[in-house]
Amino acid sequence: MFLMTPGVSLSLWSKSGILYREVRVLDFLSKLYDRVYILTYGGFEDLRHRSVLPSNVDVLFNNVGNCLAYGFLAPFVYRCMFRKFGIIVCRTVQLAGCFVGLLLKLFYGARLVLRQGYQYSKFLRSRRAFHKYVFAQILELFAYWFADVVITTSENDREYIVRRYRVNRRKVHVIPNWVDVEAFKPMPGVPKERGRVVFVGRLEHQKNLHALIDAVKDLPDVKLYVIGDGSLRKELERKVANEHVDNVVFLGVVPHEKMPYELNRSEIFVLPSLWEGHPKTLIEAMACGLPVVGTDVEGIREVLVDGYNGLLCKPNAKSIREALVKLLNDSELRRELGENARKFVVENYSLEKVMERELALHLWVIKSRGGMV
Repeated sequence: MFLMTPGVSLSLWSKSGILYREVRVLDFLSKLYDRVYILTYGGFEDLRHRSVLPSNVDVLFNNVGNCLAYGFLAPFVYRCMFRKFGIIVCRTVQLAGCFVGLLLKLFYGARLVLRQGYQYSKFLRSRRAFHKYVFAQILELFAYWFADVVITTSENDREYIVRRYRVNRRKVHVIPNWVDVEAFKPMPGVPKERGRVVFVGRLEHQKNLHALIDAVKDLPDVKLYVIGDGSLRKELERKVANEHVDNVVFLGVVPHEKMPYELNRSEIFVLPSLWEGHPKTLIEAMACGLPVVGTDVEGIREVLVDGYNGLLCKPNAKSIREALVKLLNDSELRRELGENARKFVVENYSLEKVMERELALHLWVIKSRGGMV
């Protein structure tokens, strides 16, 4: 059982350009299990995407309407199906979707594999959303205590879970995000655009884009391309207009399958975040052989070794600017960092290696119940 985050659907994946990427995970799950069900919060229209899914993957769509109500009712709406199986393994993508897995565990004896891209409580604490922060901590406490296996993407998050919630260390495993290194790779036939710097990500406070814009404005022969969308887009566009910044371009959302081309056109990738979990956009850029600049913060410093596979800087405009100028003025350094970045990702974050580790955990969960799905 693949549990989506409330509000997320196959149609939303398609619109966001990541449907193909997520289907790759389902491909691996479909080889391990006789039957895989994906619980989507989209309606009947999500069934039109079945043609891109493996033949043994079925879609359980939202036939209730309200996402929250559907999440709570789905274990009962589909109860006849759940009762057929001796073992149900629930793989929930993020914390917000885990309450469905908890219900399946309670009523049907499901085994819950909870994969966390980042810690929601840490995100809310930084936003000073106190009531949401308290709720997230309560949800995390229940989720981590009742999950059979918790997968997180960084050692830092593992320590956070173990210490804050007193979870048994042996059931918390670090498995990083993955990259399709055959799709994200250097493209010798794509010419680099001199001075093209690219950022990919959500346009939110966490990404520290005000500092990035301040870092590149007035840099001669440099143009920053911002790929992605978010709640700060209009604010950032106003900043660019009001300050007469003429070297920043907002491209919006780019389909995932076109991202390798956009990255390969660029000379440098930059991620100026205030914090991260295990940033997928960063390792995708590294897989393309781009020299990268990242801030020396949680999540990024676990990926980048300063001076070996990227450059680390402080999360302020002056330090970001200095790192960019250093790279722009040294073609040999760009080449060396780019080659090391590609090698590092292939050795550590390829899709095959990451999914091999996760599926081994699934097998352990299944065998611990003495049976197979």
